Amino acid sequence: MSSPETTGTPTSPIPVQSAPDRDLPYDSSAVPGPPRAHVVLLSLGGTIFMKQDETGLRAAPDTSTGGDLARTLIDAVAITHEEIANVGSSSLRPYHLREVLVRARRAVDGGAAGVVLTHGTDTLEESAFLLNRWWDREQPLVLTGAMRPANAPGADGPGNLRDAVRTAAAPSARGLGVLAVFDAMVHPADRVTKTSSRSVDAFASEPSGPMALVGEEDLRLLYLPLEPSAQIEGIMPNSLPRVATIVAGLGEDLSLLDGLPADSLDGLVIAGVGMGHVSAAAVPRVARLISDGVPVVVATRVATGGTSTRHYDYPGSEVDLIENGAVMAGALPPQKARLLLQVLLSVGADHERIREEFEAYAY
Repeated sequence: MSSPETTGTPTSPIPVQSAPDRDLPYDSSAVPGPPRAHVVLLSLGGTIFMKQDETGLRAAPDTSTGGDLARTLIDAVAITHEEIANVGSSSLRPYHLREVLVRARRAVDGGAAGVVLTHGTDTLEESAFLLNRWWDREQPLVLTGAMRPANAPGADGPGNLRDAVRTAAAPSARGLGVLAVFDAMVHPADRVTKTSSRSVDAFASEPSGPMALVGEEDLRLLYLPLEPSAQIEGIMPNSLPRVATIVAGLGEDLSLLDGLPADSLDGLVIAGVGMGHVSAAAVPRVARLISDGVPVVVATRVATGGTSTRHYDYPGSEVDLIENGAVMAGALPPQKARLLLQVLLSVGADHERIREEFEAYAY
């Protein structure tokens, strides 16, 4: 499905770094056999484009890494590299991802087999989820990165990038939307999550496990994803509505909500305990915020299992919160629940649509 878009670089509060398109030195005339697939490599930085200092401890962005990494790729695929930014992923903003969407759509509409986006691992799962709301092409948009800097012993960036390019060109990846590739495993954007701040085996898909394994010629599919939900037409905005996240826990009654003006927030996500619970004392504050027109979504701080809608019925339980107008996040962790609420608010979704869209992630 095609949708209208702006093809120029969006107006941004901070200029987006851009480099002219440059073809890496592959001479297609020297390669016998059928034409090679063309994959566009977009880069936003992250550890994959960082190097350690002489102590082997401190890593920082390095401008020379991109070409070196791309030249390690398989000769069966022609690569075009475009740098959008070279920053840590905690500094990325929606307008960076808007630029990714513009360039990725332009690339596949121009004949590319797929697009690879290198990205820092800290917020990669969030960018994948957000991009998947607007990605409307059959060709895959594949995110990858690294847990070790490019010059560290056992650097994982080259292998991850090779596997991401293979995935972008794989016939079986058509129609799978936005994907994340790490450690030779393919994860769907809506399920992938970072599970370790240190290990190279840092990503998993909850609750389904990886969607596929990366092969030399194609993917080895383990299952097919459900139809994506909350698909948004057009191009994403440069900024998103203000949605805060609060973590619930022992002794937390959300008293910081007292006196909070309703117009200071567009929405709120609560990372609750258990299946999406808060203290009894917090419920009146949540109810007041909802009555003031601020949508509240309740996720869980627990790594697996998600929220419920029916297991517990006591003050502060999921049943109580739902009766007071809250929406449960289901399988979405707090960080993705926040993004989905932001996306829905950006298109003017009312409470009923917000509830329906989150139901797609319910257990």
